[in-house]
Amino acid sequence: MPDDTGQEKTEQATQKRRQETRRKGQVARSAEVNSAVMLLAGFSVILIFRQHILMGFEGFFNGIFSQLNVYDLNINNTNGILLRTLSSFFSILFPIFIVMALVGILVNILQVGFLFTAEPITPKLEKINPVEGLKRIFSRRSLETLIRDIIKIVIVLWIGLSAIKGIMNNIMTAADSGVGDIFAFTGNAVFSIAMKILIGYFVIAALDYAFQRWDYERSMMMTRQEIREEMKQTEGDPLLRARVRSVQRELSRRRMMEAVPKAEVVITNPTHIAVALSYGAGMTAPVVVAKGKNLIAEKIRSVAEEAGVPIVENILLAQSLYKAVDIGNPIPAELYTAVAEVLAYVYRISGKKVV
Repeated sequence: MPDDTGQEKTEQATQKRRQETRRKGQVARSAEVNSAVMLLAGFSVILIFRQHILMGFEGFFNGIFSQLNVYDLNINNTNGILLRTLSSFFSILFPIFIVMALVGILVNILQVGFLFTAEPITPKLEKINPVEGLKRIFSRRSLETLIRDIIKIVIVLWIGLSAIKGIMNNIMTAADSGVGDIFAFTGNAVFSIAMKILIGYFVIAALDYAFQRWDYERSMMMTRQEIREEMKQTEGDPLLRARVRSVQRELSRRRMMEAVPKAEVVITNPTHIAVALSYGAGMTAPVVVAKGKNLIAEKIRSVAEEAGVPIVENILLAQSLYKAVDIGNPIPAELYTAVAEVLAYVYRISGKKVV
């Protein structure tokens, strides 16, 4: 899938890309899942509270028909009658609306988590640009959405018509029954049709959710160039980072070499490793002020010779100090004895007093 530059989007989206698109409100979400679960919730409430709902409608219609001769229908009281009618309907159906709304919010949170952003409704010039609008209308994505919607409608209609066809043979039989039997038959028929449509709709919702996840991941794919550009933005230019690290290493090496002339002794391997130790008043243990291998070790020995710092060859101790101690840290307790012997030797040949 190439982008506008013709490059193939072959790389998975980075965490930064995912966070940015999420802040813009671009998430994998299926509206069909919301609709299916909300319909199930509403249908369940109707089943659970069907007696209450039926009694409410019965009382409502009794009130209407019993007062038909009382109503004076004219332009002045029509609005009042309409408002009372709507209020009665709303009070009966209010629990269903509340449950469906709460379930819709919950399902949305389960799909995308807690997310609040005004980005999708923020006014943008491209949204009111007629050319861009036409491009969106006749885009491949719009065509895909239209085809999916048509398929969904056809499937739901097919399920509904199949369910109705299944009960057609019983309609004539029910017509000859009493009023109670007719209402019971009608209720069972509606329940059967609704359940079959609901099951089919849940299957559609599951498939739509899987498609939305796949489509979201597909749209999030990035080119290698986009990955490199993002790395430059977050971590800086690789060449610049390499140059900074090089300068930092050079400054660190320079500070290390400046500390060598102040060292008490340089312990070598004899040519591959060099470790400079400093030990003075107030120190609880000797500290490694410089260390290196090969060319750096050679430079440490050269600086030590120029500064008159004693150089002592001790292969095992040099290797242990190089591996175990970082620059600026004191030596470990297990090397106290070996280092003390070296310092004692240095003090003895130089005539320096032991600290």
